[in-house]
Amino acid sequence: MDSEKMLAKLIEEAEKLGPKDLLNLSMDDPDPDKRQLYDALYTYVLDKRQKEWLKRERFVI
Repeated sequence: MDSEKMLAKLIEEAEKLGPKDLLNLSMDDPDPDKRQLYDALYTYVLDKRQKEWLKRERFVI
């Protein structure tokens, strides 16, 4: 499996989990490299959701 497909699958699974689960995985994992990965996925999912909210017509700052 090439790296692009692997990354796409990883992101897809992260979106299914949601930010709360990713944060819990990050906090509970003893491996610092995995924690960094979970933190990055957590940030990605939050950023994507925030962009979706900002695009909504009802959303006013």
